[in-house]
Amino acid sequence: MKKTTILVAALLMMAITAQAQNIQKVFEKYSTNERFSYTSIGSGPMGVEFGLDFLSMMDIKTKDAPKLKGLRVLTLEAAPDDKLMKSVIDDVNEAVKKDKKAETLVESRNKGTETYIYSTSEGLLLVNKKSKELSIVCVFGEFSKN
Repeated sequence: MKKTTILVAALLMMAITAQAQNIQKVFEKYSTNERFSYTSIGSGPMGVEFGLDFLSMMDIKTKDAPKLKGLRVLTLEAAPDDKLMKSVIDDVNEAVKKDKKAETLVESRNKGTETYIYSTSEGLLLVNKKSKELSIVCVFGEFSKN
């Protein structure tokens, strides 16, 4: 009985950990691909200052700064029908779909540009797709809306 309880607890922890790392896995998968521009900013003082500027643009309370874990940006320049662009979009959509805490905050389509902002279990995710460019920005951490 005790072994069964420990096994179930271990399986639950693994499932929670796997879910929480979906967005991070997308960044890890594509960050080393030469076709992408990749930027990662840690949670140190400069990273927090940059993150605060980004958060204020999105109307996020700055009291949440201590919860900022980092910021990552992936950018791909490619044709809209490019297989890699489609693959990245599919991976991001799958990660958001699997995240039980994910919520769409903004969905906008205007003159060939699509923008989505999601609140996820890992933080805030911004996906911006133009005709020949895809940008994915994730602010990792826990945040509250005003």
